[in-house]
Amino acid sequence: MKMITDYKKLLLISFILIFFSVGVLGYNYSMTGEVLDKSIDFKGGTVASVILAEDTVDVSKIEDIANEKIGSVVVRTSKDNEGTSIILESENVIQDKDIVEILDSAGVAYNSDDINIQSVGAALGAEFMKQAIVAVLFAFGLMAIIIFLTFKTFIPSIAIISSATVDILFAMALMVIFGVSLNLGTLAALLLLIGYSVDTDILLTTRLIKRKGEGTLDERVMSSMKTGVTMTTSALVAFTTLYLISTSTMLDQIALVIIFGLLADYVTTWFQNVGLLRWYLRDEEKKEEVAEKKKPRYIRRQKKTKNSKTNKNKKQTKKGKKK
Repeated sequence: MKMITDYKKLLLISFILIFFSVGVLGYNYSMTGEVLDKSIDFKGGTVASVILAEDTVDVSKIEDIANEKIGSVVVRTSKDNEGTSIILESENVIQDKDIVEILDSAGVAYNSDDINIQSVGAALGAEFMKQAIVAVLFAFGLMAIIIFLTFKTFIPSIAIISSATVDILFAMALMVIFGVSLNLGTLAALLLLIGYSVDTDILLTTRLIKRKGEGTLDERVMSSMKTGVTMTTSALVAFTTLYLISTSTMLDQIALVIIFGLLADYVTTWFQNVGLLRWYLRDEEKKEEVAEKKKPRYIRRQKKTKNSKTNKNKKQTKKGKKK
């Protein structure tokens, strides 16, 4: 298990993930002026949906017609129990007559009674965005407070918080690459990632920091890994299944964002945090050794005698249990 003992290589892999995520988000910001592409929920505009009388439509043809008539429009389809729907999103105003003209020009069969239009004002969208930022910061703040109160040490606590941060950054980077916009659903998914991220990190940190007597450092890492990887993989399988069988665009996006974060969690927990905690524990052991050498010789002898008696008693107890 050479990679487990070489914490510098473990941290290098995590740094590559961080640079990739920041690079993608930075590039998107330089090109669009936004870190993430925001949906109508956060920038204002109109969403129009129509239940169609047919299962397949030419989305690109409808989008071209809509762009000529309304302006910048994003067109997509969605399937549910009611059938196939066409959804048009635009920062501009969309009216019923616009939808009728667009679908008639595209030769799409539909029922005019099934047209549904929802509008969000730009000011209201901006207010939603502010509240979303506050919600994320508040969630991170509470998480940080609880973790610091639990472990009462700086490096392990920072390791857990940084892991959650990197998971979310990576998920956001893949949202940019796969064209998933920030909406109310994906915001909820990003908040859920905080919980999914810290559970394995808390498991690892507890085993390594608070249970030092339960085997060697490598044994405790491997024990934590068996449990933690099983937890993450179970969640990954569940959300992958949801993504594959869901007919709702919103559920697809939520599942996809959580899948992105869980994939990153493998790296941040079992590479980044293992590396940081190994470095921290090795440093603590060296400090303890230096402090031990500074103690008077007779105190060290007393401690050795006490430890030898304790080990002898443990061996006798184990022999008694075997009998």
